[in-house]
Amino acid sequence: MIPFIDLQPVTRLVAEAATERWAKVLATCEFVGGASVQQLERELAAYCATTTAVACGNGTDALVLALQAAGVGPGMHVALPNLTFWATFEAVAQLRAIPVLIDISPDDLQLDLAELVRAHERYRFGHAIVVHLFGWASSVLGELRAFCRSREICLVEDAAQAAGVELGGRPLLADATIATLSFYPAKVIGGCMDGGAVVANDEALARTVRSLANHGRANHYSYQHIGWNSRMGGLQASYLLEVMRHAERIVQDRRRLAARYRTELAAVPLAARHHGPPAGITENGYLVVLECDGPADPLAEQLKARGIATARTYPETMDQQAPARGRFVAVSELARSRALVERVLNLPLYFGMPDHQLDAVVRAARETLVRSPASAQVASR
Repeated sequence: MIPFIDLQPVTRLVAEAATERWAKVLATCEFVGGASVQQLERELAAYCATTTAVACGNGTDALVLALQAAGVGPGMHVALPNLTFWATFEAVAQLRAIPVLIDISPDDLQLDLAELVRAHERYRFGHAIVVHLFGWASSVLGELRAFCRSREICLVEDAAQAAGVELGGRPLLADATIATLSFYPAKVIGGCMDGGAVVANDEALARTVRSLANHGRANHYSYQHIGWNSRMGGLQASYLLEVMRHAERIVQDRRRLAARYRTELAAVPLAARHHGPPAGITENGYLVVLECDGPADPLAEQLKARGIATARTYPETMDQQAPARGRFVAVSELARSRALVERVLNLPLYFGMPDHQLDAVVRAARETLVRSPASAQVASR
């Protein structure tokens, strides 16, 4: 079975150095916070080209902390895409705010700017989340940021899938006001346990995030907020520091594999559209995203029978989740995101994936997803 993802190439790459770092952490009892966490924060800020970074317990906490620091509270409206991981919706709901669900663009599968504008006309929200999904970002991210600035909307950028993505040759988050990262092990920059961070170019927001992540602390046993307990420890930070040393190598290999998929799958007419980064965006190779002509589940089962593990990121939208019912508003039927999730299929891709595995996946995909002459004729009309 060819796995959808294999973490062992990364762990083998960093194991020896990480073990040495862990020995130092154990010797100094650097279990919560400490020098390794502080070093990681500096390196994350440099990697993202932001002013500062605050490490925290996980990517979901990072979203909650960023939103709360930006002033989100009960009863407020917060815009977010209908196609995302549940944590994006969950973070808004945990702060007792009201999600305003926005459909996706059919071209880059990111939040639709025109619908965001219409939603703001109706709900006048002061906060929005854009999710940089699938390992790239919106083709109109600059315009989206400019619109939010012009309307005094605080834009929180969910970059859980976007470490290493570039916009115009610069780190994607270089011009973000505030953004969040996840170090869940399966991410491009993955840790050895849950972990996250908030990166920001607004020092005041970052200070508030740091306080909120540590129980709202002002000084030792003195508090200025009702916060959370979301602190990273030295073991995770030490591991991530070693992964960060190889970040460029990891991203470049994933980009190479994603490019190979794009070239190989374009050689035959597939009953699927192969999505990728729009012009001006350099992807990080996080996911291979196919939009099948019909339901993806049967095709995933056929590939599984051939020994190919796949994923479906994501099989349901936010408005289709049971806990979301009655807890959101929208200005459209959210039809594009609802249609995509029935057809989306992701092929195996991970750092260190052997070329012979990719060749096998391509062969199986070509045989399973090949478009018949009749359907090709219909599609060309």
